[in-house]
Amino acid sequence: MKTSLPKKLTKSLSFKQARAAVITGFVLGIGFSFIQITADMRSEIEQIDETFEQSLRAFEETAFQAAFGLDTELSQTVVNGLFQKQAIIEAEIIDSYGDVMFSRSRPPEERSLTWLADGLFGEVKSYSALLTDKNTGFQAGNLNIKVDTNVIAKAFFRRSGLILSFGIIRNVFLAVILTFLFHRMLTKPLRTLARLIHDGAQELPVPSSHHDDELGAIAAEYNQLSRSRAEAVERLEEEEVRFRRLFENSEVSLSNTDYSEVFRVLSKLRESGVTDLRRYLDDNEDVALNVFATIKILSVNNASLKLFEASSEGQLLKRARKTLGPLTIGMFKEQLCAIWDKRTAYRAETTFHTLTGNEVVGVISLPIPETEEGFRCIPVSILDITEFKNTETELTFRGEIIDGIGEGVQASRLSDGAIIYTNTVHDTMFGYEKGELIGKFVGVVNAPTEKTPEEVTAHIYGEIKAHGSWSGEVQNIRKDGSVFWCEVSATKFDHPVHGCLVVSVQTDVTEKKVTEEKLRQSQRLEAIGQLTGGVAHDFNNLLAVISGNQELLRDEISDPEQLKLIDASIGATKRGSDLTKSMLAFARQSRLAPENTNMNTLVQDTKSWIHRVLPDHINFVTSLSPDLWEVEIDRSAAESAVLNLIVNARDAMADGGQLSIVTENVDIERTAVGSLADELEPGQYVVVKVGDSGQGIPKEILSKVFEPFFTTKPAGEGSGLGLSMIQGFMRQSGGLVQVTSELNQGTEFTLYFKACRSTASAPKNVPASTLVDITAGARILVVEDNEEVLEIITMMLRRTGYSVATANTGDLAKAQLEVNADFDVLITDMVMPGETQGSDLAGHVASTYPEIPVIIMSGYTEIDSVQYQPSELAEPQTFHITKPVLRRELLSVIETALRPEV
Repeated sequence: MKTSLPKKLTKSLSFKQARAAVITGFVLGIGFSFIQITADMRSEIEQIDETFEQSLRAFEETAFQAAFGLDTELSQTVVNGLFQKQAIIEAEIIDSYGDVMFSRSRPPEERSLTWLADGLFGEVKSYSALLTDKNTGFQAGNLNIKVDTNVIAKAFFRRSGLILSFGIIRNVFLAVILTFLFHRMLTKPLRTLARLIHDGAQELPVPSSHHDDELGAIAAEYNQLSRSRAEAVERLEEEEVRFRRLFENSEVSLSNTDYSEVFRVLSKLRESGVTDLRRYLDDNEDVALNVFATIKILSVNNASLKLFEASSEGQLLKRARKTLGPLTIGMFKEQLCAIWDKRTAYRAETTFHTLTGNEVVGVISLPIPETEEGFRCIPVSILDITEFKNTETELTFRGEIIDGIGEGVQASRLSDGAIIYTNTVHDTMFGYEKGELIGKFVGVVNAPTEKTPEEVTAHIYGEIKAHGSWSGEVQNIRKDGSVFWCEVSATKFDHPVHGCLVVSVQTDVTEKKVTEEKLRQSQRLEAIGQLTGGVAHDFNNLLAVISGNQELLRDEISDPEQLKLIDASIGATKRGSDLTKSMLAFARQSRLAPENTNMNTLVQDTKSWIHRVLPDHINFVTSLSPDLWEVEIDRSAAESAVLNLIVNARDAMADGGQLSIVTENVDIERTAVGSLADELEPGQYVVVKVGDSGQGIPKEILSKVFEPFFTTKPAGEGSGLGLSMIQGFMRQSGGLVQVTSELNQGTEFTLYFKACRSTASAPKNVPASTLVDITAGARILVVEDNEEVLEIITMMLRRTGYSVATANTGDLAKAQLEVNADFDVLITDMVMPGETQGSDLAGHVASTYPEIPVIIMSGYTEIDSVQYQPSELAEPQTFHITKPVLRRELLSVIETALRPEV
């Protein structure tokens, strides 16, 4: 808005300045004049007093003579002389007696300023003089006069008037001069500057006479401000264009909104006593809509028109209420609560409706000002995330599918190996919380092996870079340190954000690996067992021939030295037979003789003599459960197993230590998990633990200790079959053996024996020295495919007195029985050529000729040299013996078969 310059002189700055100067000078002049008049008045009063006192002194001597001489005429002369002064209005002389000798008076003058003269000087001034003789001091009387102050004031007022008049004239003259000077030196240049500024001049000229004064400084400052303003306006216009372009071209919906009425409504609610706005809005549903209607949208950008599918800004402003939906109303309530709580900003995700009825999802954000004025212009932005939410929903759906496939899925960057995604199954598999592996190096889940995790990752990534994918098995490590095997299938995948990724699907195949290892071990053991069985069968046949010939030869020799050699040969044959028993035990093909056994008794019996093989620096302790259940096992095999473990423990403590045996009862439930539940059937078991405090077994070889022929002992000190035979015996007995070990702490073997609930058949023991008499002439059919064995057995039996018939196959024996079944005993080999094996032949005889007892010989079936029992393959009239068998043992079995009552 432009203003006009003043046209009247009285409105000019110079006139105002001159007027102020004149008024100031006038006031100061009057003040100074009054000060001067006051000073003059005081001087005037003093001068008057001095004048009239001098007048009295001038007539004092004459008046003394008149009063002393009581001379009336002289008194009149004195008084009349005093009346020469116009100001004296009364005079008198009084004698010493107090009588007035002469008195004269006249009335005072009456003037307009009498009141002022009376105020300044008083109405009448009186003076008096004592008439005294200077020599004698005699007092003749008094001389008194009175003076009219109007006469005195008249001259004083005349003089003061002149002073005031001069001061006024001087001030008027000064005002005129100052007005001219101010107008010339200040007002005119200022009017010139004002006119230029009024006319919009960008640059003000500075006269040379004003370069160094305030006018020059004002003009220079204006010029500087004008230039700065021009530059600021230029920048502001540029910024306005830029921001307007930014506002219009922004992909985010932007609007300039007036919330001032919202602020006032909330303020009124607060003043009315509302404290909980949220509850108030919930109780009054229409309030939020009514408040929303008070919002004024001042302007919107193109993105807003596009977001809400509006054809023009006017259409959107007019129909803004149609953009609300149920969720939008809830969001607006939260927005009002944010304003109510005086937060600094509000941000929320909600849904809107377009003007055509479509639903969009957006993130609305706005600042919250502190004052009502700030609410008049609030920038509101709405970020359209509809596509993102749809993608998120799809990704969530895909993620749920990935999480639900039951396999561990992991994604990592090929560039640096950083993990960027893992599904729930993967995290659970590795023992991590959700998201805990994100950002870590992929090798953190690889177990250290011959290669470091970095080398494993480099190898796999190299294969993926070369071929696009890789699959194989990897040994991984969980968060708790446990190691397991995973089958991994990895594929390269190009991601738009993260670049080249490696997406791997991992399956825990630890159980599969264990099963495969067990299968391989079982197949290996089976193969070794088959080989062992075959070797044992043929070896036992050889031993049978050797031992039989030695026994027959012994009957023909009486030389003690030669008999000693024959006995040594027979002993070696026996040891060879024991070796085949050990091999059959390892192959689990030995025949066990189970009996009820208390493991406490077995341990105590072992302890009573084991000190012979233990050095003094090994302390042997036991902890035996008092209520230990009984087990049904082959006692001899169990003793061998415990003894083998004791010997191993002794060898592990070369520098001494403690060997312990602990027994206890355990009950394995059907719900049990772990290795025991996998290896053992649910039920009751007796546990025997054999432990030592030796050097321990390294982890890398702990899993190999039960492998056949594996040993860490020096050559010649161990065969490597001891633990294998124990494992075979325990499995054959329905039990289990486990081992735990810590380096420099010791090793503990645990044997699980199934507890028995019924009494086992005790084997019938016949001492070798107690033999029944030979039944001479008894007819015996011997069936054996090995000619040498058949010949030895036939020769031993005939020399003993039996009648012997032979057959070299089961088929021939079966045919021979059909022709002639008049036999007292049938002795048959187990494995023979042809269709009829020894068990088949025994079964046939048991069913067809039940009166003929059957003795089965086998190189596979173990039986103690002095023990025999009815076969479980046929009827109770069937007996088993193991080759090689000594003659006295064979005869004992034959006689028992012939006379079962013995």
